[in-house]
Amino acid sequence: MGRFFPSSHLCSNTSLPIPKMDSGVRSFLCPHCNTHHDRNVNTAINIRNEGLRILSLGTSDTALGGNVRPKRYGHKSTTAEAVANELGNLHLPLAQI
Repeated sequence: MGRFFPSSHLCSNTSLPIPKMDSGVRSFLCPHCNTHHDRNVNTAINIRNEGLRILSLGTSDTALGGNVRPKRYGHKSTTAEAVANELGNLHLPLAQI
């Protein structure tokens, strides 16, 4: 998912953009489908849906122009390496992560 994915600025029902809101607004009525949304729940649904969309594409390059993290040791890390590195289990086989 891109760093600037507009997760809080899309309706989770229609995926259409919603008007900009101040960060203090915690719920809103979608002007497209007239559904009342909790802002945090709507954002979480949009992030989940975007993650599933990316997984279905079968790619680890999610940022525009390549990986967000800089290259290490002269090679591009795989998603499995990145997850293992974040978890601190770099030496475990993928099946055990």
